[in-house]
Amino acid sequence: MKDLKQTITLLEQEIERQGRLNDTLTESRHIQNTILEKSLVGYYIVSEGKFRVVNPTIIAYTGYSLNELVGRNADFMIHPDDKQNLKKITRERLAQKLSSPYEFRIITKRGDIRWMMEVIAPILFEGNPAILGNSMNITQRKTAEEKLMKSEILYHTIFEMTGTSTIIIEDDKTISLVNSEFEKLTGFRKEDTEGKMTWLEVVDKRDHPWMIELHRKILIDPDSVPRNYEFRIVDRSGRVKYLYHTAGLIPGTRQVISSSMDITELKEKEEELTIKSHSLEDLNATLRVMLRQREQDREELEKTLLSNVKEFVLPYIEKLKNGHIQNNYMTYVDLIDSSLKEILSPFSRKLSSKFSKLTPKEIQVANLIKDGKSSKEIANLLNVSSSSIDVDRYRIRTKLGLNNKKANLRSYLASLT
Repeated sequence: MKDLKQTITLLEQEIERQGRLNDTLTESRHIQNTILEKSLVGYYIVSEGKFRVVNPTIIAYTGYSLNELVGRNADFMIHPDDKQNLKKITRERLAQKLSSPYEFRIITKRGDIRWMMEVIAPILFEGNPAILGNSMNITQRKTAEEKLMKSEILYHTIFEMTGTSTIIIEDDKTISLVNSEFEKLTGFRKEDTEGKMTWLEVVDKRDHPWMIELHRKILIDPDSVPRNYEFRIVDRSGRVKYLYHTAGLIPGTRQVISSSMDITELKEKEEELTIKSHSLEDLNATLRVMLRQREQDREELEKTLLSNVKEFVLPYIEKLKNGHIQNNYMTYVDLIDSSLKEILSPFSRKLSSKFSKLTPKEIQVANLIKDGKSSKEIANLLNVSSSSIDVDRYRIRTKLGLNNKKANLRSYLASLT
């Protein structure tokens, strides 16, 4: 009887223990189901190559329903280009019991390509070997990475292909990035410059003070400094070069991007042009002095000629006029007298210089017309016909631009005196 009571007590204790175990198991299953149902991570179980369990997250990012997934081959959604590599990775992870994540692509029900990051582990499911997988949709991250990579490629392409020496300068003046044009310009190699040199080591020391001040200001207020300016550098061989420079602060950083163009040849030509300009100015000054001297010499020559004619020629003409000579010869004496005086007068010089197309005879006729001589009188003086003088008068009017004007030839000629 006593043994029976003990047995009953033991059975009751076992039943109570089993009840607690069942409660624990129920609670555990509830937690497990909650995790599977509510998790942002996709969970699945694969056994014998087929999906056995999938959670709602898997359904959400694949677009397939639960019935379309369970019982189907686990690799049916894998991108064709990733299948072979994924099988290899899966075998390695399971064999070595590695839990490191890997990435691959799937094709959703709608045909969209999505990137997945996954971790797997070997388990038992319903007494058979199985795989527990949990995965995350990383499509947005991969898209962002691809855009960033393209942006970086574009940035580096522009950086290299800009055609000018371009560098990036850090807050502490260290050069962190240079392009090939910088190497050509300065002679300093990329590997000897990036992270090892400051831009002051390249700039001519004569330009250090104001360049340091500009760098300080651009970090505080980029708009307070000129966008373009010129300065000097000293290349690796010690040659001084002049650069035309553009610099700006990279938004959101304390890095300065600096682009420079070699204008040394232009500067040398400017200097050469300046020297030539000064030489031309000196030459022009010399020519002006020479022209003034020439004008003075001409005036002096005219004075000498006038003095000589008045002193040595005109007195003898006066003697001839006062002498006893025939009337017809007296006319010639008068002609010589008036001609000499006209040659020495401003009128002849003005007429010759203003109307260079007049012939010497036409100038002589013009002088006589100005003095009031008629065509007949001029013809007698010059021993030609009156019609010849009329032709000369016509030519003179034409050359002086008076043919179509109601202008008196004598009055016009007198105005030139």
